[in-house]
Amino acid sequence: MKNHQRGSVWLVVLLLLLTLTSVHAQQTPTPAMQAADVLFQAQKWAEAAPAYEAMTKTEPANARAWYRLGLSLFSLNKYEPARAAYQQALKLNETVRPQGALTMYALAATYARLNRKDDAFAWLQKSLAAKLPQPGRLDGDANFTSLHGDPRYQVVLATALKLAHVCLSTPEYRQFDYWVGEWNVLAQGQQVGTSKVELLEDGCIVAENWTSGQGGQTGKSFNFYNPVAHKWHQSYMGNDAGNWMMDGEFKDGAMRLVGHIYTPGGAATTRMTFFNLGPDKVRQLGENSTDGGQTWTITWDAIYVRKHEAKPAAAQ
Repeated sequence: MKNHQRGSVWLVVLLLLLTLTSVHAQQTPTPAMQAADVLFQAQKWAEAAPAYEAMTKTEPANARAWYRLGLSLFSLNKYEPARAAYQQALKLNETVRPQGALTMYALAATYARLNRKDDAFAWLQKSLAAKLPQPGRLDGDANFTSLHGDPRYQVVLATALKLAHVCLSTPEYRQFDYWVGEWNVLAQGQQVGTSKVELLEDGCIVAENWTSGQGGQTGKSFNFYNPVAHKWHQSYMGNDAGNWMMDGEFKDGAMRLVGHIYTPGGAATTRMTFFNLGPDKVRQLGENSTDGGQTWTITWDAIYVRKHEAKPAAAQ
């Protein structure tokens, strides 16, 4: 497969997925449009292009027809006519998400193929600002190979990768990373269990896996940042049917969560504080209240000590 085809195929796949959310897709397509779509889905570009061109004459406000005309022409290496078709599509769907951003991206690819680098970079930036779906795909798109030697490409690529991995690149989501690792858990100097805390979903979830040293009690929690409430949330469930639901924030060097424990025997007001004691220690303090938070009683006070891999013995 030629390089330009590699670059355009993922645009085809994205468009097919996004069609279901398109304003035009919500309407019953005409038989002519259906016939053109069959050719498009089969990637018969030489036949699809004139079919969509005919559609744009009978339905000049059909943004999907204009876009697919552009992509068909692009796939035939007819970049200037493709650019003109994309421009017409953009006039009709610029504010429609995600079609507008996808059309901007297609324009950027076309300008890159035309070696109009300034225009290519401008439209790449616009597409990212318009919330381009799957921005991380930019890194492997062969349409932009001609831009790789330009310093601006690394800037745009960094922006795309940041948008593709929001949690990993946003400081608020990283506030609880000090709890990530494998731990021995001690209370009053005695080991009471172990815990493995890991990142899931590109760093969007801090997931705890707890195992008690006594009685086989286990539990898991999902911890994540809510960007609207600007709060952290923890949901914990143990095999003893105990469920913690807490919300809070990272403040003064500690994650501070307040909420309730729900068990078959009833509910209790609780709060949990995770103190960052350095790279290898975390203190977890649990407290309950029976008077609506006026006074608190300590129910759990433990130190997480990071496990370290055993070093190989020195050669004799």
